[in-house]
Amino acid sequence: MKRIFAGMFLTLAMMVQAVADERRNFSIEDVIAGFEEKQLFYFELLLQNGKYTKGFNKCLGSRPSAPEWIRQHCKKNPELKNAFQCSEDSQLTHVWFIYENAGQCEEVRGPMKDKMDALLAE
Repeated sequence: MKRIFAGMFLTLAMMVQAVADERRNFSIEDVIAGFEEKQLFYFELLLQNGKYTKGFNKCLGSRPSAPEWIRQHCKKNPELKNAFQCSEDSQLTHVWFIYENAGQCEEVRGPMKDKMDALLAE
């Protein structure tokens, strides 16, 4: 399973590398505060047993979950500045990609979702 995650995140890392240097390296508390202040946007990819199952069709400006749930179930992905992995069990993982504006978010979301959907269809 860790090997699947590593491969998936390596693929994701390559896809977002072009804009990675332009973003802040968010912490969990930055994310919680940023959504409270309505200053962040995100999209989500869902992984079932380490395999991609679906992704968001647009970026959202609403908070992805309650602050306590985020603190308890989410951790920073060390390979990607703006990615967080969240799960309550070993089967379903939410991967949130968080940006400071909707334009940055959409710039990455569309191509990433298209690529992941294409890999799913193979």
